[in-house]
Amino acid sequence: MKNLRKILLGLTMMALVLTGCQGNDSQGKTEAGNSSSEKTVYTVIELPNDGGQMSPGIEAAIKEMNIALEPFNAEVVYQSADDYSVVSEAILSGTAHMTTASGATYVKSRMENDKIVPMFVPAPGGDLAKAGYPAYIATNIANKADFEGLEGLDAIKQLKGKSFSFVSATSTSGRVVPTTTLWETFGPDGASEITEKNKIFEGTIDDGGIFSEVQFAGSHPASVELIANNRVYAGAFCCEYGKDYADQLHIIYEQQVSGDPYWVNSEIVAQEHIDAIVDHFTSLTPENVTADNFFAPEGQTADDQNEFLINYDDRYVEVEPSYFDFLQKMFEDEM
Repeated sequence: MKNLRKILLGLTMMALVLTGCQGNDSQGKTEAGNSSSEKTVYTVIELPNDGGQMSPGIEAAIKEMNIALEPFNAEVVYQSADDYSVVSEAILSGTAHMTTASGATYVKSRMENDKIVPMFVPAPGGDLAKAGYPAYIATNIANKADFEGLEGLDAIKQLKGKSFSFVSATSTSGRVVPTTTLWETFGPDGASEITEKNKIFEGTIDDGGIFSEVQFAGSHPASVELIANNRVYAGAFCCEYGKDYADQLHIIYEQQVSGDPYWVNSEIVAQEHIDAIVDHFTSLTPENVTADNFFAPEGQTADDQNEFLINYDDRYVEVEPSYFDFLQKMFEDEM
């Protein structure tokens, strides 16, 4: 009987140990098993560059993340996604953990789960008020005469009945921001020609929209190519993606967009790991950075191929979810 009690006690203790080990797998994934002594691995999911590869800039960011996480026996690895919606689903489902993919993609994801949080954004000289990048609506240079003498929303009115390309449904500068501009032009506070905001990007003029055809190019370079090759009358894109086609494009409208964040699913990434990454990135300068291709050389800019991650004078600044309230309002207005 005494031996039986010893056996039962031993089995009970073994069960408790096994249960405790299973509970340690709540943050990221481990390379083998669930022991806390084994490395925690997080996935950074990104859209690849035009060649379908991890860009040098993202490679540099991952290297710095791994430097930040080294004291915690944790690391990040790269995963490619072909669309912003794939990124969102991966972060929400927990199959990936963090990304830099679009402020709008972040906001849409956070609206589904408020444990999705931003970490930081790049800003010139570390000044958050100056953070951001230009978003454009452009047409083929052959159509330039259609806009002669017109500026601002008056120029946008010329797009009615024409074909148009957006980038992606959750692209900040490639869909959400231009949709708001078009709503201001054609909606109830403008020409009152449409009463539903989603008709701008989900319908055509035949069913109550404003365009003869709507395309989603899938990426900023692809949207530029549609415009430059006259496959659509006009379209949206951001940043320097149009520089190689400058002589084929006429900019109709330009608007500044707040910077895109690095963002993370805080339900599945340990808070101390998030804090370590934030502290590391917000302290980086061209003098103390380890990774190549992180800061563009002085006098150059980070280009559209992401050869460099950020400009020489840029610094990362920590942000709260409230920084993106303006984008969330844009999405809420579409519901």
